[in-house]
Amino acid sequence: MEQLLAYSLSLIDPAKEPEAIAYLSQLQKQIVQLRSQKGNFGSKKIHVGVSELRQAFHAHSQSAAAEQIKQISAYLLLFYAVECGLKSIWLKQNKLQTTEQIPDRTLLSKDGHNLDRWVKELKISASQVSATPDFHLEKGGFSLNIEKAHQAWRYNIRLKGEDEKVLVEWLNSICNWIKENINR
Repeated sequence: MEQLLAYSLSLIDPAKEPEAIAYLSQLQKQIVQLRSQKGNFGSKKIHVGVSELRQAFHAHSQSAAAEQIKQISAYLLLFYAVECGLKSIWLKQNKLQTTEQIPDRTLLSKDGHNLDRWVKELKISASQVSATPDFHLEKGGFSLNIEKAHQAWRYNIRLKGEDEKVLVEWLNSICNWIKENINR
């Protein structure tokens, strides 16, 4: 297809047919863009709206509170509940319908799981929730920030007991803030 377009462009006199040249050049660029995306459609983000995020918050927070769920799984669900709740409120405050409309793409890529960034974006005051805690792994010991907690829990990696307790308390305080603000 690209060769055919290139050949067609070589046959057209730009002075006589500028519109045809412009059209075919644009078509050529679109083909190049599509070719570069080939095979990447499965890696695209799934964009969701305010109502899906709100429903996910409620589903995850209720499941996390269920007694029969193993602690580490409950903590993971609590993390995701908080993430969904914060994003839902942020979308509403910014009068956006879906995550696809978020202009700052780092909120979805680099900082998608960074709850501290979402708390700051929502301007939740320190009087409402405590400072975002860091934590240490039971083995390894170096300090990690909140955005890594879901990975540790997902892979069943143990956190230091006191750090995990503080982290879960913080997540619960954010969850309570979300419950008070999600329907406003």
